[in-house]
Amino acid sequence: MYNGTDFQFILLGFSGFQDEESKSVLSAFFFSVYVLILLENVFIIILIVTNENLHKPMYVFICNLALADLLIITVVIPKALANFMFNLNTISFSACFIQSFTYLYSISVQLHILAAMCYDRMVAVCNPLRYVTVMSNKLVNTLLLICWTAALVFPLILMCFALRLSFCGPNKIPSYYCSHASIIKMSCTDYTFNSVLGLVFGLGLIIAHTIIFILSYVTIIAAVLKVKSADGYMKAFSTCGAHLFVVITTLLSAAFVYITSRLPWFSVDARFIANTVQILLCPMLNPIIYSLMTKEIMKSIKKVIQKNIIKPFQE
Repeated sequence: MYNGTDFQFILLGFSGFQDEESKSVLSAFFFSVYVLILLENVFIIILIVTNENLHKPMYVFICNLALADLLIITVVIPKALANFMFNLNTISFSACFIQSFTYLYSISVQLHILAAMCYDRMVAVCNPLRYVTVMSNKLVNTLLLICWTAALVFPLILMCFALRLSFCGPNKIPSYYCSHASIIKMSCTDYTFNSVLGLVFGLGLIIAHTIIFILSYVTIIAAVLKVKSADGYMKAFSTCGAHLFVVITTLLSAAFVYITSRLPWFSVDARFIANTVQILLCPMLNPIIYSLMTKEIMKSIKKVIQKNIIKPFQE
C-alpha cells in the first residue's frame, strides 16, 4: 500500500475534451465562473459583517453559508484550472485524499447550515414575537458550531475506510478533481463496501435534511394558513422565500448527482457535467437569490451603490 510519498494520481479531466482548444474553452469557463462566485460570496460576507443592520441570526447563517460555498469551489476549481491551463494534472496521494475530504466536508457544512436555517425560519414565522428571545446569539453560535463540527463525521468515516484500501498501480482518475468515488475505484482491492458506505452516507445525508426541510415547512405552512390574510401570506413568503429556493436547489442538485453517479447507462462525461453543475450552481446562485429576495440585503446593496458609485459620479 502506498503511503503518499511515492505515489501520484493523474487527473484526466473530461475525456471528451482533451485537445488544446477544448481545454482553452474549459479554462475560460471555469476561471470566469470561479471569479464570479468569489466576488459574489465575498461581497455578501463583507456586506453582512460591515453592516450592523444585518447582524441578525438569518444573515449570520447566510454569511456562514457563503463561507461554505467559497470552500466548495476553492478546494476544486484552482486545481482544475491548473490542469486545463498548464497541464498540471498530477496530484499526490495525500493531497488527493485531502481534497476529497475537504470537498465532502464543505458540502456537509452547507447542508447542515441550511438545516439550521430551517429552524430559524420556522421560529420567525410560527413565533415571531419570541424570535429575538429564542434565536439568541448564544443559540445561533451553538447551532453554527454544531454545523461546522458535525459535518466532520461523514467525510472522516469515508476517508478512514478509503485509506484502508490498497493502491498499487492504477492511478489515472477520469475527472478533474479527487472525489471519494473516483479514489476508491483506483484501489487494487475490493471496494464494494466503500462504495455502498459512500452511497448510504450520501443519500442518508440528503434524505435526513430533506425530512428536516419538509417537517419545517409543513409547520410553517400550517402556521401561515391560520393567518388567513393576503398580507400574512406575503410576509411569510418574504421571510422564507429565499431559503426555500436555496434548499430546493441544493437538495435536488445533490440528489441528482448521487443518483446519476450510480446509473450504468450514464456516460462518464455526463456524470462529470452533472457534478460540475452541483459544484458551481449553488455557490453561484445563493448570493443572487438572497440578494434579490431579501429586502434588507437589497436595501443594503442599494446603499452601497448609492454611496460608492452614484454619489461620487454625481460629484
